[in-house]
Amino acid sequence: YKRAHESLGEITGMAEMFVGTTHGFCLELLKGEVPKYLKFEILNEVQQGLFVDRHSKQSGLTECTDLKGVPLRRYVDTHRYITALSILREADLEPKDLAGCSLVKGLDSYKKLLESRSYLDYSAILELAVEVLTNDQDLRARLGDRVKYVIVDEYQDVNPVQEAIVWSLHELGAEICVVGDDDQTIYQWRGSDVANILNFSQRYPDVEQIPIEENFRSSDGIVGTARPFIEQ
Repeated sequence: YKRAHESLGEITGMAEMFVGTTHGFCLELLKGEVPKYLKFEILNEVQQGLFVDRHSKQSGLTECTDLKGVPLRRYVDTHRYITALSILREADLEPKDLAGCSLVKGLDSYKKLLESRSYLDYSAILELAVEVLTNDQDLRARLGDRVKYVIVDEYQDVNPVQEAIVWSLHELGAEICVVGDDDQTIYQWRGSDVANILNFSQRYPDVEQIPIEENFRSSDGIVGTARPFIEQ
């Protein structure tokens, strides 16, 4: 703040900035704008695993099978099951590719269980934020007045549901700035889509691209050693 004040003088509204993760923004949105979610508690990854195991049938775990048709088991397959559900909820899916997949039914059971127990997991926070950003017209109007600028870092790792949140804020009139490097995409296994950054200028209007090509992180010696290794 001191540096900004020295360069720009008094800046109105800096105290109202949100700085945090996408999940943090969406949780604040749900808790601050939708009274229903004030009483909901958050399950972290450990709590989520315990919750699924404790309610193995209601959560859909033991009602689902793996690709070989073998029923999933408590404790043994819990982490794989939860990971698969997260991918289903955050990726851009083709319904025809999921025909006969038991996880689809399991996901429905799991989401109903979360709702009945007033819990949110990390994927639910994003899903529900997209839902209210899309359908709650009063909330959209309030956000349109309040959110003017959005900066997204590590944009190459954004997945479809996170991109839906960015797009929704753009629709409400916010100016969008994204920062990222398509050569550093490392979360594709978790649903990130490098096409988001590669095609950004095709999806958003009046885009100004600013290439940052000078490497401040690595010395010339490191770059000179790494490049021939990479070329092999």
